[in-house]
Amino acid sequence: MNLIGMLKREVETHSVLQTKWLKERNIRMSFDDLILWLSQEYFVSIGFVDWFLLVAANTRDQNAKIVLVENIWEELGEGNISETHVSILTSFLEQLNFDFSKHQILPETKTYLDKMKSVIDLGFFYGLGALGPANEYLLKLEYSQIANAYHQLKREFNLPEGKFFQVNLDADEGHSKRLFDLIETVCITEESKKQVIEGNRLALDAREDFYLGLSRLDEGKRYLTK
Repeated sequence: MNLIGMLKREVETHSVLQTKWLKERNIRMSFDDLILWLSQEYFVSIGFVDWFLLVAANTRDQNAKIVLVENIWEELGEGNISETHVSILTSFLEQLNFDFSKHQILPETKTYLDKMKSVIDLGFFYGLGALGPANEYLLKLEYSQIANAYHQLKREFNLPEGKFFQVNLDADEGHSKRLFDLIETVCITEESKKQVIEGNRLALDAREDFYLGLSRLDEGKRYLTK
């Protein structure tokens, strides 16, 4: 199996896609579940931009910088502030009557963000593994599950169009291919391949912390209803 095939397989078979919270929401998602997931993903969307900028700053390869900046430029709405992914998510939450005055980051979400930053700080190739397969490609698989659950919820409660999901799914498809192509181009030594693989694994493991926080709140609610 080539490097790209190996990276994709590690994402597709990683336990993060089989977390209890995700699997249960594939069967049934409540409105509160949706708000919780979106409210925590908001912090990830903010960190996502910074991660790309840091990885781009970690290389002198101008072709690599171009690819990374293209992705981040699209993430930033190509200069249109209302079309940035964070703005679209903010607008979506507002349409769902989310109270931003009570918005708080879960400790596990913060742990995930801190771990991602530490992976990126290891070096350029670690960062590529963390951003490409373990973010752009992983999010396509994650978001499709949440989007499907949302469409069921939307029909039941007459909720707004899920532009946030469509924008991300469309972007992640192109972004992940762009990053996989970059990885294939620049990872020509055994050491660089090793670092990309390790960055991918570390970032996938870190993402599990995100769902640990959601699951912890789940268990708390179940305890209170007993």
